[in-house]
Amino acid sequence: MSSLQAIRDALEQSPDNVSLLLLFGRASMELLHLEDARDAFERVLALDPDHTDAQLGVARVLFMEGDASGAAVRAERVLLQEPDNASAHLLLSRVYLSENDRSKAIEHFDRAAQIDGTMSDPALERELGRTARDARRTSPAPSTPEPPASSGDSLEDGESSQEFYDDPFDEPPYDWRPETFFTPGDPNRFETTFADVGGMDELKEEIRLKIIYPLQYPDLYKAYGRRAGGGILIYGPPGCGKTLVLRAVAGEVPCNYLSVGLHEIFDPYFGSTERNLHQIFETARANAPCVLVFDDLDSLAQDRRNVRESQLRNLVNQFLHEMDGLRENQRVLVIGATNQPWSLDPAFRRPGRFDQAIFVQPPDAAARAQIITLLAKDKPISNLNVDALVEATAGFSGADMGWVFDRAAELALSAAIHTGQPVPITMELLLNVALSHTPSTQSWFEGVRDHAQQVSPDGFFNEVRKFLNAPSSKER
Repeated sequence: MSSLQAIRDALEQSPDNVSLLLLFGRASMELLHLEDARDAFERVLALDPDHTDAQLGVARVLFMEGDASGAAVRAERVLLQEPDNASAHLLLSRVYLSENDRSKAIEHFDRAAQIDGTMSDPALERELGRTARDARRTSPAPSTPEPPASSGDSLEDGESSQEFYDDPFDEPPYDWRPETFFTPGDPNRFETTFADVGGMDELKEEIRLKIIYPLQYPDLYKAYGRRAGGGILIYGPPGCGKTLVLRAVAGEVPCNYLSVGLHEIFDPYFGSTERNLHQIFETARANAPCVLVFDDLDSLAQDRRNVRESQLRNLVNQFLHEMDGLRENQRVLVIGATNQPWSLDPAFRRPGRFDQAIFVQPPDAAARAQIITLLAKDKPISNLNVDALVEATAGFSGADMGWVFDRAAELALSAAIHTGQPVPITMELLLNVALSHTPSTQSWFEGVRDHAQQVSPDGFFNEVRKFLNAPSSKER
């Protein structure tokens, strides 16, 4: 899986990065690489023995390996530190259920639901015969009794009065919110706007036309026969501002904004990943008008011809189904961002899905000048020559340019420490660092050349081809 390899590569550069280790452990567990997952969680515990997320990670691995008692010991250790840890209670519920202790399983399940109202484990709920909402009704807070079953409903002997559904995805949505959900006027909403994104004026206007204006002027778009909603794909080399642009969209649009991380979707239990994705789309529909954002789309929408794991193929099928469902609700805009558009299943590019594509190219000369000015702010730089640095950074991504300034600052700082005297960041130093650096975008364009015709003969990469063939372009 491409995202797992990317995390592995990042860990080689930063082996003690706790966030990366946790992310690697969860991704490995989802792919059933249990030994790798446990190693990652144990490395976190070696750095911080009291890290509850890592302890729970080891507990989940043990449970998946069949060691229910070991998993219980780890989960109970977490509860000694954090008695109200809903995830630990939820895991213990599953452990006790595996040992046929339903009363204990229900006790911990109910406790988890009362602690965290957004908690959901559809597979466990079906096995227990109750939902998180049922559990919350058992709390001391007063609750409204459920209405009696209609006269047309007949229940077999021994069945509860709970509603049952042939398709678990037809169950009513839970009151669930992802980690990044903003309503208009939310004080925690990203303050980034297009004004904070250097250059890319043409791209900004294209996003306004395809994303922002349809929400602001729906009647006008309807009069012109244009559809508000649907899918937008943003693709391009890493480090060129896709994530920044997505954050800026949140600061620009006058509607709900929902951004989803991979860890909120992937789940080691069979069928739960698809259910999580369905719940995300249900939340977006229930809160329309809404912008729904998926970064690292290639991890969720891989070409099924290249996928061996049935769970990943099922996830792609579910994603396609959800995108088709948006045709009935034209007030949800789905934005997907990817560094590897050639890895996407071609079905996602069909009309009504991600049929609108925006190429985020490396910053042009004007954009690089703006970025250089921003990066140079509040740094001890002597005789900054923006034009010379613009020329030296042709083809660089924004991340590449940030690295140039960071590396030059490190070298100047090292000299200052050894001499005992302040040493400014000189233009010569900046130029030498820039000229010694190979743009990270270079390998991306090589990938496009290798894949564009094979994967997308339909013109999907036309904007990239235009960029590469432009006589005046030096961004190679």
